[in-house]
Amino acid sequence: MFVVSVKAKRKNILLVVFLILVLVLVAITAMVVRGSGSEATMGNQKYNVKADSNEDRIAFLSQFGWEVSSEPIEIREITIPATFNEVYEKYNSMQKEQGLDLTRYAGKICKQWVYEVNNATDQGAPVRATMLVLGGKVIGGDISSTPIDGFMCGFAGSDRIMPGNTAKQLTSSAESAKQTNVSEIPTNAWPTD
Repeated sequence: MFVVSVKAKRKNILLVVFLILVLVLVAITAMVVRGSGSEATMGNQKYNVKADSNEDRIAFLSQFGWEVSSEPIEIREITIPATFNEVYEKYNSMQKEQGLDLTRYAGKICKQWVYEVNNATDQGAPVRATMLVLGGKVIGGDISSTPIDGFMCGFAGSDRIMPGNTAKQLTSSAESAKQTNVSEIPTNAWPTD
């Protein structure tokens, strides 16, 4: 029988224990940071921004009452500009109102997912839900109608533009929004390359 004896200095033992504690803290911090950011807050309401899969993106929109097509009608990569022009500043102010902020993603490439909204029309024309997704999370987006004089709003809509409105209600809502200048976002405000 062999017996091996190791003589460790107290200083070395403390160093090893300290390193183990540091590694454990780093692992816990990484798990917390990775899990954080899956919610955003609009007003006093929290909502989930998870968008890893098609089901997640549809569930994201259903939080706000939107019923959308089962598959996106458009998917493309876009670059958030490194420096925002006036159009992007106005678009980002709408994002901030819904608890999101595109300035954190300036210069980054994200995916744009566009779904047709099934429970709303404007002037008989389709309404679209656009989501900007990065790292499996919604970082921005809007609900908008396709007519040139249509509307654009955040995911929660507004008092005048809500899911389930009929074409006539949305048309009068969009006209009312234009008259009261609810949104100063130009019609060409959609993020594009």
